[in-house]
Amino acid sequence: MESLRDIRQNIKAVKSTQQIMQTMKMISNARIRKAQDAMTAARPFAIKMQEMVGDLMQDVLSLPQPEDGSESWAHRLFINRTADPTRIGLVVITGDKGLAGSFNAVVLRAALRFIKEHEDREIYIFAIGKKGRDFFTRLKKPNLHLVYESVGIFPKVSYAHAELLGEALFKTFLDQRLRTVTLIYNDFKSLASQNLTEQKILPLMRLAKKESADLHEFEFEPGLLDIFKMLVPRLVKANLYRVLLESQAANLAATTNAMDAASKNAGEIVSALGLKLNKVRQTGITNEILDIVNGAEALNN
Repeated sequence: MESLRDIRQNIKAVKSTQQIMQTMKMISNARIRKAQDAMTAARPFAIKMQEMVGDLMQDVLSLPQPEDGSESWAHRLFINRTADPTRIGLVVITGDKGLAGSFNAVVLRAALRFIKEHEDREIYIFAIGKKGRDFFTRLKKPNLHLVYESVGIFPKVSYAHAELLGEALFKTFLDQRLRTVTLIYNDFKSLASQNLTEQKILPLMRLAKKESADLHEFEFEPGLLDIFKMLVPRLVKANLYRVLLESQAANLAATTNAMDAASKNAGEIVSALGLKLNKVRQTGITNEILDIVNGAEALNN
């Protein structure tokens, strides 16, 4: 049986851990508000960029193609007929730390399932978050190529991180002639729920042109294609920035929920240890009383 000293030490250790969990919950709660504000602020820019690209896209795709039969830059990003079908890309966004429930495990399971479904292809990995980077580093498969990693960026994601990821993404997509690029991450829905999202981000979707837009009335300087080449990367980077903010908010929400549940469990453990302490103390007192009574009877006899 444990001594009173051992039980008291256990109670002290659990209470100390509970205090750490409550502190982490409070910090995550405060950071979620900032993350939500950043998500809201980033949406108008991404929406307007999408409208601008949609207005220009059809005119750009109708431009004459190279005479050697290759695809133009715009066709590579929207149609991608000449890509290598054996090469694909995968962007995986996880957290940098644990203590977030199943947040990282859900994303990594989906990534592993994706890899098993495409074992016959060369997969170029873009790992965002330390948990994902470490996972792919340990997962030694000959068809996997970790071409980009970014760790330690959460919970202070900035547009610069999305810009670096976007540049690496475009370079690899064009240089390696990737057929598709798929993104796997946790989307923020509410403080209580985060949804696993898997979507193709390259080649780009054909965007609808606004009916009111008549680009034939405009002259573009330095040129329509040059402007399009500036807008499309910015659109992709804006969407990547939004996704990073969504994942960051989802991670903070998952951490808050995990710490709340762990704190409640710690409270239940402290209560159980308190009952155990009382029982051990009462048992000790009872045994001492019995010893005294037995000693008194022995003296009387």
